[in-house]
Amino acid sequence: MKTVGIIGINGMVGQKMQTELQKIKLPFEIKTFGRNDEIPALDIAVLCTDNPVSRELAPKLKNRVKFMVDMSSEFRMTPGVPLVIPEINPHAITKDTQLIASPNCTTTGLVMSLAPLKPFYHFEEVFFCSYQAISGGGKKLLDEFHLPGSYYEKNCVPLIGSLLPNGHTSEELKGLYESRKILEIPDLKVYCHTVRVGVENSHSLGVTVKIKEKADLEQIKKAWNNFPNLKYSEHVITPKEVSGKETTFICRLRKDALDENVFHYFVTFDNLLKGAAMNGRQIVELLLERFV
Repeated sequence: MKTVGIIGINGMVGQKMQTELQKIKLPFEIKTFGRNDEIPALDIAVLCTDNPVSRELAPKLKNRVKFMVDMSSEFRMTPGVPLVIPEINPHAITKDTQLIASPNCTTTGLVMSLAPLKPFYHFEEVFFCSYQAISGGGKKLLDEFHLPGSYYEKNCVPLIGSLLPNGHTSEELKGLYESRKILEIPDLKVYCHTVRVGVENSHSLGVTVKIKEKADLEQIKKAWNNFPNLKYSEHVITPKEVSGKETTFICRLRKDALDENVFHYFVTFDNLLKGAAMNGRQIVELLLERFV
């Protein structure tokens, strides 16, 4: 029997991952482990761990598992490690790919909206401001949010991740560099501003895109609606409505008032699903179908 192990089962992503893996219809056995448990031989190990633990575990598991799917940010920009969203770049995984990284949740929402447009348009510049849910900060932040007088209650906090010497945050630079890697556009200009908001679940982004061609809104809508797990709506869609859903939703598409090569839209999605556990499950499913 094929075996898939979840390492870090006690965390929010680990718990969600277990639920997600149970949706796979192929025959396999799920095994669960705490981050300090001894890990036996496995076909696939899903590391639902933070960066230091993933950094320590990956070399230890190298000779015990066929494939590793890491949900942390530790290896995302490592050369030779594919950063994968199965709807966009499944070709990045081969039978010889032992370690696969799953991307940042905010980056996922952005590139899910850009990838369907890549065959039709050349991106010159992309700007986004994120509205990121409390659940994206993990169980500790979610517990803090529910305490009376929480800093995040009825608030917007323009600081996610660590503040770097250049003034950007680590979260903002993920939006730049991970987007380039996933979309395979190494010179893509992405301007990012990330904000934590008092919403319990589901991330959102306000996105502005400048392209070399004139924007055809009907073509853009059609491309979105023809893409897997993506839907454009003429109605306003909010984080509250998408929580618990696998689809990434886009609304409020419009041309810029001054520049016909610029368009704007709003994207929202469940950050614990497509932004994390669902994407990991899709990678596991791809491995089971093709290589295990």
